[in-house]
Amino acid sequence: MTEIRIDFDFGHPPALVWRALTERRQLSRWFIPGDIEPIQGSQFQLLPDALPGFDGPISGQVLEVSAERRLVMRWRGEQLHARVTWELKPTPDGCLLMVSQSGFLGVRGSARRQALVSTYDRLYGERLPAVLDGLAGKADVVVPRPPRVAPPVAPGPDRRRQLLAVAAAALLIGLVAALLANLPAGTSAPAEAEASRTGGRPAAYGSATAASSSTAIEATQRPPSASPSPTPRATTAAPAPTTSSRVERTTSAPPPAALTARYSTVSTAAPLGYRGQVVVQNTGGVESGGWTLTITVPLLAGLTGVEGPRPSVRGTTWTFSGSPVPGGGSMRVVFDVALNVLGPKEPLACELGGEDCAGL
Repeated sequence: MTEIRIDFDFGHPPALVWRALTERRQLSRWFIPGDIEPIQGSQFQLLPDALPGFDGPISGQVLEVSAERRLVMRWRGEQLHARVTWELKPTPDGCLLMVSQSGFLGVRGSARRQALVSTYDRLYGERLPAVLDGLAGKADVVVPRPPRVAPPVAPGPDRRRQLLAVAAAALLIGLVAALLANLPAGTSAPAEAEASRTGGRPAAYGSATAASSSTAIEATQRPPSASPSPTPRATTAAPAPTTSSRVERTTSAPPPAALTARYSTVSTAAPLGYRGQVVVQNTGGVESGGWTLTITVPLLAGLTGVEGPRPSVRGTTWTFSGSPVPGGGSMRVVFDVALNVLGPKEPLACELGGEDCAGL
């Protein structure tokens, strides 16, 4: 999971900044061309044009709207599954725009995060202030040009990589065959009884109880890497647009909810796999209704052990349907992922009722 959190300080009121964020014509002048509308549940498309950090069209949905204060969106695209939030906070001189993005940015997430931070500095820190100055009635405002990706250079043949790819494919085929040969047909007995019959080996869809976990590994939180901000360029043809001060943040309090879910990686001891868990907690005082949890893993990966509801499978997405949770109570889903060769040692996505799990 990769996070980006940046603040931009503008000398304009929240109402004016909200117009630049939500009016289609104004948004296309400084951001990415698209059809975002500030209506909860509406869907939209964004069409980046060679912007660093973006790999093609983005399909999005508006999750939450609070006029002139908060807009929450979900973005999905090529190697992209992210939750993006724009939040406005009034200040004595104008307002603060807090930009937050968290989610999956592909197998080269760190490099892509650095490119996105640089792009956002140009879009929010240079182009947006120029549009705001125009809306405020300032004359001779010129919007700086957006950043562009350099034309790619065709790489030459790499014999070593070809040989490594062939060897990895052969190993993967062998592992898939071994996994399929050992998958059981149904749900196994509790972990203690199963261990006595199998000599301590884990069973597919077995109950991974607290007693079976002899070692506890604390999940580490990986703070986002810092990246330098580019120096704004002065405009010679016309008066320079107003630029914003920018501070990168590391924390953001999530909104309260009755049912919450938090993911953590319990163990990474397996060479090509890991054990993860999701704790579903009821923060309310009364019993909740049933719940649905979805876990998305990379292609060819699979779940080989489960504590909690038995999942249904569709492609690379595993769906767990759970029973009501008492007020102040919680339920746990534990799973083992094998053949995780195409992604990090954590799921690509985790959602409870359409909302992203914390901790991922």
